[in-house]
Amino acid sequence: METVADFEKWVREMRSELGHQVITVKKLGDAFTGSDIQLIRHDQVARLSFFKSRIMEEAENIRRMESASQFGSTKGILLGGGVVFTLGSLIAAAKGRKDAFDIGARMAVSVLSRKVPFGKVFITIERKGIPEDVKVISVSRLARESSRSESEVKASLKDKGYLLITPEQFVELLDQVERAVLDGSVCLPLARSEVMKQMTRR
Repeated sequence: METVADFEKWVREMRSELGHQVITVKKLGDAFTGSDIQLIRHDQVARLSFFKSRIMEEAENIRRMESASQFGSTKGILLGGGVVFTLGSLIAAAKGRKDAFDIGARMAVSVLSRKVPFGKVFITIERKGIPEDVKVISVSRLARESSRSESEVKASLKDKGYLLITPEQFVELLDQVERAVLDGSVCLPLARSEVMKQMTRR
């Protein structure tokens, strides 16, 4: 027959067993929480990797369009220079100028020496940061369309709050952000202020 002492011993054993189970459950919970955090971090890195590929593909497409535009522009300039040379020489000859050829050549040089910007592609990061507020732009195209220099266009964009970086700098930045996400020092989305901090750490 069980005594009170036996019952108390059983209660102590159950309490001890329950304590061990609580510790085990807590460890399991911590392990699951750690796994969840790692899964979230790896998911964010996978998203960043896909995002980086998409942005770089877009930048490459814009560069190809810039090359095609430059080729077309060069052909147009050469053709225009030839036309100006011919007309300038003929008009000067008709006026009896002995230096008609030189006049036509000077006029052609003025056409051929015109510099039209092509090929400067940048990534812009706006207030919401990465990945929500990132665009690829051709500073050269904006310069051509507004009859401004590329440096003027860049200054104007910076005045409006755009952060401008080259595609190559963007790749380096995202590689660094991926490492920071994995070690838990940042998470997505990454506001522009945090992007700028990451850039100063490179």
